[in-house]
Amino acid sequence: MANATVGVGTYAGEAARPYVAAAVLSADTIANGYISVLENVHSKAVLRKFSGATITAATCEFTGQGSLTLGEAVLEATALQVNEQVCNKDLRATWEGMQMRGQSSNAPADFTSYVAQYVAAKVAEGIELNLWQGNFDANGSGTGGAAYTSFDGICQKLKAGYNAGTMQQLAGATSASNILDRLAGLTAEAPTAIAGDPNAKIFMSRGSAQLYYQALATTYNQSFLNDGLVARYAGYDIITPAGMPNDAFILSRGENLYFGTDLLTDHIQAAVLDLTGVTGDDVTRVIMKFSGGTQVVDAASAGFAYRVS
Repeated sequence: MANATVGVGTYAGEAARPYVAAAVLSADTIANGYISVLENVHSKAVLRKFSGATITAATCEFTGQGSLTLGEAVLEATALQVNEQVCNKDLRATWEGMQMRGQSSNAPADFTSYVAQYVAAKVAEGIELNLWQGNFDANGSGTGGAAYTSFDGICQKLKAGYNAGTMQQLAGATSASNILDRLAGLTAEAPTAIAGDPNAKIFMSRGSAQLYYQALATTYNQSFLNDGLVARYAGYDIITPAGMPNDAFILSRGENLYFGTDLLTDHIQAAVLDLTGVTGDDVTRVIMKFSGGTQVVDAASAGFAYRVS
């Protein structure tokens, strides 16, 4: 009797949440709550914001001041996908073949589980990098050579939301000899709305954090510094997301920075498919479909410095 081909399953909509959610929400920035996350964005989400309010001397009558304004910022999620394929024939030539039966056998269950976990980890990595660096020229080459292009990241949103007179443009790479000056410039130009705010954070890369550590060690002539000293600057906590680019610095509250996805909708899909008995292709495919996007609610309430040369 010929071996039966058993598909390892496909799940869409509600049933796909645990699988895809684990992939997307395990991104460093999202898992640690560094920014705000919307999990039910079908295509676009409108982020409402108030601005303006005036205090005047009390009177017996109500007189509207006319200064409270309700505005909005739109977060648009980009449809994303992962399509990967493994040839079952190649598996039969390796140790996985010990768990496979015959030339028409599909990939073993433990291998498909491993592939699913690996792809989930790569999804988390891609989300993290695009969340901050998407379509952003991180090295200041000026040639539009963004390394990650799935959707506009927060750095690109800030760059587009500012005008040349308000954002700080940095020349050359960040080093241990200039990082203190760059942090000083970032905080000195902090928008009035967040200057000295204990809820505002400095976001910078882990590489920049190492340079900051080296600069402090040199300044204080100490080889070892306590974590409390290197985790703060000018009263602001320092956050180092895995996807933050070198040579870029952000000063903002976390609730001003948003990531949106469709994890809580029925538009997501995750599947591990054996096609041997379907199309005759001797392959196992891993498929994920979801969406993601970023937005800055109020660019004027964030400080941003980035490299331009």
